Amino acid sequence: MTTTVRASSSPLASGGGSDEGRWAYRPDIDGLRAVAVLLVVTYHVWFGRVSGGVDVFLMLSAFFLTRGFVRRMDGPRPVRPLRHLLGIFRRLLPAAAITLVSVLALVRTVYPPAMWHSVWEQTWASLLYVQNWVLAADAVDYYARSEAPSPLQHFWSLSVQGQAFLLWVAILAGCQFVVRRSGWAPDRVVGAAFGAVFLLSFTYSVIHTAAHQQAAYFDTGARLWEFAAGSLLVVVLPYVRAGARLRAVLGWAGLIGLLSLGMLVDVRGGFPGYLALWPVICSSAVVLAGSGARPVGPARVLASRPLGMLGRDAYALYLVHWPVLITLLLVTGGSDAGFVGGALVILVSLVLARGLTALVDAPLRAWRRSDPSPLVPTAVLVVATAVVVTPLAGWQVSSAIQDRELAARAMLDNPGAAVLLDPTLPEPTAEAALLPAPTQLEDEWVYLDHECSGDRAVPPGILEGTCSETRATSRASDTIVVIGDSHAQQMTGALLPVAAENGWGVVFLIKGGCSMGLDEPGMDPSCPEWRESAISHAERLAPAAVMTVVTRSDAGEDDEALRPGIRGFLDRMADADIDVIAVRDNPRFAFDMYGCVAESENAVDCAVPRASSLADANPATALAAPGVRVVDLTPWICPDDFCPGVIGNVAVYRDDNHLSRTYATTLAPSLAEQLPASLG
Repeated sequence: MTTTVRASSSPLASGGGSDEGRWAYRPDIDGLRAVAVLLVVTYHVWFGRVSGGVDVFLMLSAFFLTRGFVRRMDGPRPVRPLRHLLGIFRRLLPAAAITLVSVLALVRTVYPPAMWHSVWEQTWASLLYVQNWVLAADAVDYYARSEAPSPLQHFWSLSVQGQAFLLWVAILAGCQFVVRRSGWAPDRVVGAAFGAVFLLSFTYSVIHTAAHQQAAYFDTGARLWEFAAGSLLVVVLPYVRAGARLRAVLGWAGLIGLLSLGMLVDVRGGFPGYLALWPVICSSAVVLAGSGARPVGPARVLASRPLGMLGRDAYALYLVHWPVLITLLLVTGGSDAGFVGGALVILVSLVLARGLTALVDAPLRAWRRSDPSPLVPTAVLVVATAVVVTPLAGWQVSSAIQDRELAARAMLDNPGAAVLLDPTLPEPTAEAALLPAPTQLEDEWVYLDHECSGDRAVPPGILEGTCSETRATSRASDTIVVIGDSHAQQMTGALLPVAAENGWGVVFLIKGGCSMGLDEPGMDPSCPEWRESAISHAERLAPAAVMTVVTRSDAGEDDEALRPGIRGFLDRMADADIDVIAVRDNPRFAFDMYGCVAESENAVDCAVPRASSLADANPATALAAPGVRVVDLTPWICPDDFCPGVIGNVAVYRDDNHLSRTYATTLAPSLAEQLPASLG
């Protein structure tokens, strides 16, 4: 989504085989950009789907960038790569920076504090053009699941574009060097270079999309072939000769194909593999159709003034429409904007886009024309970066200071489960802040200090990245292995203080969504393989005990029950002469408990009956046997048969089903009372 290169004021390109026609200003391509952004916006706003319009932008951005290089590659004034790159980001970053700082202000004003941390992270990622990698990691990260979309999620494509621009300028600079040293034709050198990029990237894209589509969607490597297609289009454009009738058929077929893509194909679910050829081929057909001596087919419509004006604001419209839509959904609490709300989103976005173009983009263009100094783009980039970094860093620092102040008073103001163990403890004052603070939620997962090492190190393979241990585990008198899913992980918050007091080592074998129920498929296709490897590793370690969650609660109509196949796991441990600490699951809810607590005037309003998630009798009691110690912390999670969201001024949960690390830590005395006497 970059600026159109205006090489001359002539109308449409002058025809196949005419090299001059390649460089002429193409108002129909501006119109194509307008169609693409309209597809993106309308599909986001009204259909909740992805249209394929972004793929058109990616291809056209490479088309314009390559065209600018090829035109001057063997001429008297070759492109200066670094200055050209600075010029590109001088054009892109200011409008993006204004959008980012506006979103920060909006988030600070109307968004729940629980979202602030993720918005901070994504603001840095967007500013540095790495947002796509953050989303790619989140797409495959069990712990990054979130129901609320980010107002900056759409910056992923701008990040892909920015990374591609860096690579493209390097490749084109290399092509320019070869052309000027060898005398070879620019088309031949550029075609060979980007032909290779196309083949490599397309192959990778098809393979990666088939194996890990969600991650591939945001992967720059899986998208580079779309950019390469735009570069190759520059090379072939003057050699394509077709009559007016054939060009008209090509153009209309391409345009109709673009308009129908989002309706016929699940773009988000199948891209960017071979299916992304659809928008690339369609947009290429439209560009080729408009390259004749006179406009025919859709070129006349695309070159019209209304579409030209919208094409001028396409970049700004893409920037602003998504935050406007997500904010409306947040404020109204709806899952879609509806017809009237969607129309309002589009109208507001058009107005904001026009203002952003007129007040930011147009003055910078004028400055570029009046002052060609290389210091100008550098100054623009520094100022644009500072506009975002200053309020963002300031907000994060002030929040960190506040969090430290809360932590300093936690012993007095946030006793957590201690109020259930010692009724004589004074109630926290009304002014005492709830812990964890909304901005601390990302730190509420329980993690251990180091990767497993020494005798506890895992072999190369599926266990890599899922084994960690506490400091000095190698010197511990006894070791406890916590094995299973994220619920076992969070229960470890209660174990760690007890282990530290007794000098025990703790080893994690944890994979989100993969419990020790041998008959459960798990939330990841690799769960069965990982589970078997984790059990084998635990058997090899021969710890004093393993701890896992043996039941599964439910927020719906299903009763709490033993994990399917959990007896098979216990048999494996018994055969290995390893004791098991069998922990009962905590409640799960049909809503975000932390979000409810944060938004309610009275946290009691969020409490639910214990019976709505847990069974009347603990199913795990049926597992009690020599070597199996059943642990039930329910009385300190759901006292008096009610499961509140806050106990002792500490939020019990970090989301809809995971204990917060802060509260789990306060359960340590209750856990210590139930551990087997053989430990220690």
